[in-house]
Amino acid sequence: MQDAWAAPAGLREEQMRTHFAEILARESACLAGVTDGAKLAGWRRRVVEELMTPRSPYALALRRTGDVPERADFLGRWRGLIEEAVDRLLQADATLCTTRSATQATSNGNDVDPHKTAVLILAALHGGSTLSQIAQDPRPLNAALDIALAPLGATEDVNSGDTTTERVNQ
Repeated sequence: MQDAWAAPAGLREEQMRTHFAEILARESACLAGVTDGAKLAGWRRRVVEELMTPRSPYALALRRTGDVPERADFLGRWRGLIEEAVDRLLQADATLCTTRSATQATSNGNDVDPHKTAVLILAALHGGSTLSQIAQDPRPLNAALDIALAPLGATEDVNSGDTTTERVNQ
């Protein structure tokens, strides 16, 4: 029996470039629309679904195949798109925080670094999807994303499947 998560035989660098381009185009459009916690939750659900589909471009692109510099460029560009969305969410939250006390705003994490948060989200996507693919269970991926998205107040309730976005929507 063939493993559905195994890299397809003969997956060429040209195919990987096609997957990279497709993902970056989709992520550019989707992440540009992330302006609040609900849209972040929608993005998360879509990406988890993609990563849990064995032959999706997302699942294939995060495998350790292909040219290292091209993979590094792809991951760097995806991280940049995530960073822009994180920064947009934090800016929106900072605007909302002007109506709250300074102590409350600080305790809500307005000192979050968009670059580091984007790296953490990408690492959660990569590592979490690897563990989820092995277990054939989305819970490791969701747990990793819970930690990565915690600074934005967006976590997945694995019992109900609902996503809560407390801080981003306040």
